[in-house]
Amino acid sequence: MKNTFINRNFSMLLLVQTIEQIGDSLILMSLIAWVMGMETGAKTANMTILLFWIGLPIILIGPFSGVIIDLFKRKTLLAVATFSKGVFIFLIFLCVEYRELVPLLYFFVFMKSFSTQFFIPAKSAFVPDLVFDSNLLVRANTLSTTAMIITQITTYAVSGLAIAEFGPKRIMLVSACMYIPAVLIVLMIKSGQVHKKKIIGSLKHITDDLGAGFSFMLKQSKIKFVTRRVFFMMIAVIVFYISLTGGVLEHMLASGGIKLKTIGALGFMQALLGAGLVTGVLVTEKLLKKVDEELLIKYIFPAFGVLIVLLYFFTNYYFLLVCAYFGGMAGVMVLSIAETVIQKETPENMRGRIFSAYYVFRNTGPLIAAVLAGIFIRFMNEEKVMFISGLALVAYGLANLITRKKRKGA
Repeated sequence: MKNTFINRNFSMLLLVQTIEQIGDSLILMSLIAWVMGMETGAKTANMTILLFWIGLPIILIGPFSGVIIDLFKRKTLLAVATFSKGVFIFLIFLCVEYRELVPLLYFFVFMKSFSTQFFIPAKSAFVPDLVFDSNLLVRANTLSTTAMIITQITTYAVSGLAIAEFGPKRIMLVSACMYIPAVLIVLMIKSGQVHKKKIIGSLKHITDDLGAGFSFMLKQSKIKFVTRRVFFMMIAVIVFYISLTGGVLEHMLASGGIKLKTIGALGFMQALLGAGLVTGVLVTEKLLKKVDEELLIKYIFPAFGVLIVLLYFFTNYYFLLVCAYFGGMAGVMVLSIAETVIQKETPENMRGRIFSAYYVFRNTGPLIAAVLAGIFIRFMNEEKVMFISGLALVAYGLANLITRKKRKGA
């Protein structure tokens, strides 16, 4: 871990990731608070709309971002994406500040997510350009995940209280300002990427490159395995989250006599989620020495699903915090294993495209979840929707385990 950390350029990338993580967490919590401040009947509908506009660029832009990432210097793309994110967050702030501009808010949410579709896969593809020893890649990813998690714990805990005290508008402005130093640090990074100038060809050339990336990913059994599990996990978790913020959390606080503002309670829940992520990072490497990575992921699904199902029967805020902690552990195990598998199984000249394809599947989950939650909530209350998301995880996990046992016994 020390050898990875003392790499100056990788350390600067970690710093950029941390700054942007703070900015992203602040704007997300502020937007959630803005939605939760609406009338009771409008909360769930607007939360669904918000997640829809966040997720739409994933389908429209995500597949093509990898082709572009492989054409240009990753450092340049990171700088442009970082700058763009800061600008669009500032425009979101203006839309909230001046009510006549509110109709534009969702467009700028879309554009901020648009920029993110370039930043995230470019950052993941950039790591091997800074960490030259392939044996240190797992450590680098673990360190990156740990830094992200610690940032999440602090930011979510503090942002919930800060938003409750100062309001979402001021926190949005703080979020926008975070991207100024982030851009400057990106420009200071020196990478080992040997970039050959490439010309953007015809639309057919771009679609051929795109198809090659998806084809490679779907042919590699390990990459296909982790991508499919991450995709399903994201759908179930986001359906649960929409249900929770749509009314379940407020009911938990009221029934338990807990005198916390809803956004503050959500912040504490996010902090416990982050604590679970840290624990997951610490135990994942040890568990993988004893358990096969595919088997570990397969056991995670039914275990986490059972917790959500139990939460339906024991609607208690403190039990929710316990679920958030173990949910964080489960999530980081699946996600960190997935990223490491992709980095190891992908050739350098296709890395941008493969990560782009992976993030399309990973981030399309929230978009599909938003649509599903909107449909379910028309026919049942949020508590039942939450129960369905947990039951789906249990069923999917058990089906995978049964299938594996049959293949093994054959």
